[in-house]
Amino acid sequence: MKLSKVLSLAFALSVMPVHAETLRVGISQGFSPVLESLKPRLVQQLGMNVDVVARPNIDIYTDFNKKNVNADLIIFIENTGYGTPKVNQFLENNSQIVAASQVILWCPNNPLPKRVSLLDTLFQAKISTIAVSPKGSRVSNIFLKSVPNIPANTRLVTTSDSLAAWRMARNKQVQCAVTLDKWLRPGDQFVYISNEEIILRGYINPASKNTQKARQVINLLSSPLIQPLMMRATSIEMAQDVPKIKKSENPRRARVG
Repeated sequence: MKLSKVLSLAFALSVMPVHAETLRVGISQGFSPVLESLKPRLVQQLGMNVDVVARPNIDIYTDFNKKNVNADLIIFIENTGYGTPKVNQFLENNSQIVAASQVILWCPNNPLPKRVSLLDTLFQAKISTIAVSPKGSRVSNIFLKSVPNIPANTRLVTTSDSLAAWRMARNKQVQCAVTLDKWLRPGDQFVYISNEEIILRGYINPASKNTQKARQVINLLSSPLIQPLMMRATSIEMAQDVPKIKKSENPRRARVG
């Protein structure tokens, strides 16, 4: 290797922050791009590495039900249908609300009629395909409860989460998406499906050595100054194909309850 390249590499390594510790954060996969976009800021403020592990929300609840929690901090969508009564009560008492969103029908390329019922919207806009989260998810449950009788000519396309549904509608793979208002940009046309909220919660692993750092992450994500980034991020990181995040190695485990 040439001396100039050696010197350049040495300089680059000297200015990059090197942190011995890592804060492991498990997060419901639909919200992971938001956290990934904030990672540089978190690393700087916390003074430590941040490892983000995206997982399906139902898998996160499976760990809670088994009293087996991975990572220092878990950020998940509240869904009492996934948790046992004991776990649901435990999480209500021992986790903190990070953000709240509403479920909407987003049709980026179809004019939507105003002041009509959701069912009439599907008929009048002649919507043939809608991307929606898996059956059993909070988003899917709210949508199906609001529209129990889907028109025969409307096909539901199951996606992994509300963000994946948003991407499919944006890429014109479907006409509309059942998604969250957090993913929209100013000027997007949509229809609110329900007044029920999707609650994003943060749970700090009590066995972690970094509980104070985890608390800082929750406080940052809960800040009114950060909440708008959930929408603005859609035009940056979320508008791209986010690479799969490798699972962290040697995760610590903690008992729930």
